[in-house]
Amino acid sequence: MTNAPDSRPSEVESPLGFAREVEQLMKMPQHLCKQRGICCRVATFKGSLSYAQILALAANPEADGHESARDFASVFLPYDSQAQVRTLASEFVDRVRDFAQSKGQDPDQVSFFKCKYVLEDGRCGVHEDRPVGCRVYPFPHKSTIYHPGCGFEQQGAQNWARIEEILAVLGISGDL
Repeated sequence: MTNAPDSRPSEVESPLGFAREVEQLMKMPQHLCKQRGICCRVATFKGSLSYAQILALAANPEADGHESARDFASVFLPYDSQAQVRTLASEFVDRVRDFAQSKGQDPDQVSFFKCKYVLEDGRCGVHEDRPVGCRVYPFPHKSTIYHPGCGFEQQGAQNWARIEEILAVLGISGDL
């Protein structure tokens, strides 16, 4: 009696294998960070939400993204105006405004934030105890907007492209 070839997909091509690969792709290599602190000095939430939208999301326990909005609002403080942010990160402001407009949102309504724990030199004042969102930042996703010169930008785009390929194989929409 001969053994029939194993018809099961390899673990790499199985849903479990894909899940493991996506998990690894979501973990951006930290050595790519240039440690400029600009992402802590000038941040957005979900790319282009206003402060009012974030607070509404944080206040609604039934909403998708409630916990991350609540955590973000507890750590990040809004700037008074986009003009104020422009003095710190003009090109980033342009990227965020373009993104908002591409989603049919009013770019004038986008809020920008600064972390209340970032030190003058750009380092994190609570690095050992920083929130989970900070620990896993940045997220490779089509909505992630990187600061110009960010060491994560190229890798993040590559990782998201691969995640989208995996989602397509699994028949899952990339609109996560």
